[in-house]
Amino acid sequence: MRFFPQDQVCPIGRAQSVLEVALKSGIEISHSCGGMGSCTTCRVIVMRSPSALPPRNELEQEIADTRGFAEDERLSCQLPPLEGLEVRIPETLVSDLD
Repeated sequence: MRFFPQDQVCPIGRAQSVLEVALKSGIEISHSCGGMGSCTTCRVIVMRSPSALPPRNELEQEIADTRGFAEDERLSCQLPPLEGLEVRIPETLVSDLD
């Protein structure tokens, strides 16, 4: 899978989430709740998916509804990684890491 704005391709391996792929590959992505899906700081924008993404789980759907997420906004800690998936870490989140 590929992360932007880094334009870095990362192997999925046995990772269970997009967040886990990012962290194992050295990509900085905020996750202040430890990947539990409660803080929304690990939000990513899906740019391209090789297939239909799995639907949001109950926790992610509740947060998406509350925060008004667009259809392409997902929590990286709740989104399973897929080969060929491309996501963008929003600029505001990248800036917060500097």
